[in-house]
Amino acid sequence: MDPFVRVAYRGAYNLALVWWFVRRPTTEGTLVGVWRGREVLLLQNSYRRDFSLPGGGQDPGESSAETGSRELREEVGLHVPPERLRPVFVSQNRYVYKHDTCHFVELEVETEPPLVLDHREVVWARFIDVDTALRLPLVRVVREYLEDAARRRQSVTP
Repeated sequence: MDPFVRVAYRGAYNLALVWWFVRRPTTEGTLVGVWRGREVLLLQNSYRRDFSLPGGGQDPGESSAETGSRELREEVGLHVPPERLRPVFVSQNRYVYKHDTCHFVELEVETEPPLVLDHREVVWARFIDVDTALRLPLVRVVREYLEDAARRRQSVTP
């Protein structure tokens, strides 16, 4: 069943790309940097090749921390109250035919939490050293965030 669902996700994403190309919408979302020291949680969705972070679109009336909390639960099975997510970065750009405002929030963890993937939308997730992550194919806004985070973390890491 999972392979069929992954094909459906890819099809839906491709239809969304066409819709965004025609409409050129304005969107707002949140991505979550989950950090264990200099390691960040990366994931891969079934419908794209580039690596990303947990996250998604903000629902009406939802804060970026609330979106991040919801997306962590939905995508990797982490139950984190919004108060634990710290806003750190905002990116505004044109991406896949949308004018997108992407909020980044961060969560620090001491140990690697257990991750629960559905293997439908999210097919892979791991903690990876930020320098290694920056050598991977990343979604453009994720690369922008990780470059900033690597600089910030370099200044506080001995």
